[in-house]
Amino acid sequence: MSLARIAPLALVAGCCGEAKQPAQPVVVIEPLRHDVHSFAAPARVAVKHLVLSLDVDFAQKTLAGTARLELERRDPGAAEVLLDADGLTVSGVVACDSKQALPFTLSPPAPVLGEKLAITLGEAACVEVTYRTGPDASALLWVEPAGTSGKQHPMLFTQSQARNARSWIPLQDTPGVRFTYEATIRVPAGLRALMSAENPAAVGPDGAWHFTMPHPIPSYLMALAAGDFAFRPIGARTGVYAEPALVDKAAWEFAEVDQMMAAAEELYGPYRWGRYDVLVLPPSFPYGGMENPMLTFLTPTVITGDRALVSLIAHELAHSWSGNLVTNSTWSDVWLNEGFTTYVERRIMERVRGAEHVEVEWYLSTQDLARMLREGGHDGKDPDSVLAQDIPVTRDPEDVSGGYAYDKGAWLLRTLERAFGRERFDAFLKARFDRRAFQATDSRAFEAEATAQLYGTADRTGLPDLRAWLHDPGVPMPVPEPIPPRVQLIEDQARAFVTAGTAISPRDWSTLDWVIFLRALPADITLARLQSLDAAHRLTATTNPEIAMHWLPIMVRADGKEAVPAIEEFLTHVGRLRMVRRLYLEMLQRPAWRELALSIFERAAPLYHPVTRGAIADAVGP
Repeated sequence: MSLARIAPLALVAGCCGEAKQPAQPVVVIEPLRHDVHSFAAPARVAVKHLVLSLDVDFAQKTLAGTARLELERRDPGAAEVLLDADGLTVSGVVACDSKQALPFTLSPPAPVLGEKLAITLGEAACVEVTYRTGPDASALLWVEPAGTSGKQHPMLFTQSQARNARSWIPLQDTPGVRFTYEATIRVPAGLRALMSAENPAAVGPDGAWHFTMPHPIPSYLMALAAGDFAFRPIGARTGVYAEPALVDKAAWEFAEVDQMMAAAEELYGPYRWGRYDVLVLPPSFPYGGMENPMLTFLTPTVITGDRALVSLIAHELAHSWSGNLVTNSTWSDVWLNEGFTTYVERRIMERVRGAEHVEVEWYLSTQDLARMLREGGHDGKDPDSVLAQDIPVTRDPEDVSGGYAYDKGAWLLRTLERAFGRERFDAFLKARFDRRAFQATDSRAFEAEATAQLYGTADRTGLPDLRAWLHDPGVPMPVPEPIPPRVQLIEDQARAFVTAGTAISPRDWSTLDWVIFLRALPADITLARLQSLDAAHRLTATTNPEIAMHWLPIMVRADGKEAVPAIEEFLTHVGRLRMVRRLYLEMLQRPAWRELALSIFERAAPLYHPVTRGAIADAVGP
């Protein structure tokens, strides 16, 4: 890496590879702290098993039925159980066995938190809540037939992370509480229901779909989808669900998933969830993927026809160890989920695609970190770059920059791997996954474990400053990363094109190669240069969303109005937040484009998932 590229990181370096590190203090593990983003009080009463029975009503756009909650009374003196809700209409609560009505109160809604559902227990160890979801439930997207590939049937899907599960189920909506569950879901004839559970091969004799999740999971991994889905097996324990028109393309694109699973098991121990299937949703799905156990939800934008973006599959599969198996107890420690998973993803991809492929991803990660720190201000000390966060109750966890959790968290683990050696560090991670399986944990516990098991009593001269990585803003990366040869080759072509108009030769380029090239174009590139590039390679007309999300903002910066039809098409058909937010932000900060952005958002907002809709609305402002 050149000095120009590493400079933003060097500005925030908190240690030097040659400097003597301060002694690492002994860290005392305390009980898991209370999750301020939930009303639950699991130290007193905790949910241990959930039984759902729901009707999916596409006409009314509601879920209605019952949630039966089996409880563990950890404090014998506890008189009530506290649950989270958001926009639910609760019509009654009874004790499961006696069916005796139980007193309950539903508090007025509070910002971020929603409503507190307090149920007086008496002697009950199980409660059954009858309820209906609200019309604007933040977890639910009701997709009209026009928004699907088949154009014949509607579709529903959920997105529960981070705190949206409470909008479709009354429960303890905190990652620190884990429970098993069963569900009975009734959908219109001809449609299929799927969940983050053991999915049945066929509808039950009663006309309903029945599900079981035998392993305890946190609420954010509750997931439901209903629609016209077909299935294709990939391996003995892997497969893909998608709409019939897309399922074969998806199965081809994701053919390496068995290799990924084998690599992950060799590194970190057995896969403990039974099957690993994926569900490809419409383009309105707000994320690249969601690691719902046994059934990852995926965006179709990853299906590029060249298998260039399947590291996303590796990422969601990696969550089966980091996140789903060992979970951050609050969203203040989300790096334990996403940073670990990004690191594990790249270890998996190294075995599947080779070291050269993964070095490109690590290099792009350093660029992303430099950009985030630059845009975050504070002289490279963006407070959101702290890994061990302390997010206040007034702040939505979704508003905290997740990029640091992914990239800085992964770089911390790579730094530890380099410091202590791969063999030792792999053994540390594998033992941690085994020891903490199906449990929640926090940064304090990780710090104590790493201090005791990696650092020990050895001289810490030259070793990473663990406390600085966890608790200080910025990124203490003192050693520049070399530019991978593939990246250097493509960036050289980008420079030659910009300065002299030298034609590029992308015949063997993958989607990732195009991304490298487009990221290397300077902000002040002329419109004439871009028009010549477009004439040769038809980038404005691309049907590849990953290329479009990088190309279209460049055209906006250069005031290339010929891209307007493609921009409108993209923003009204793609709902993946990472892709659309970049383009909206580029347009909103330019007066000549702002009105277009507002006009498109007004038309597109009803098609977006509430997660995407809310994020873009925040960017638009009043």
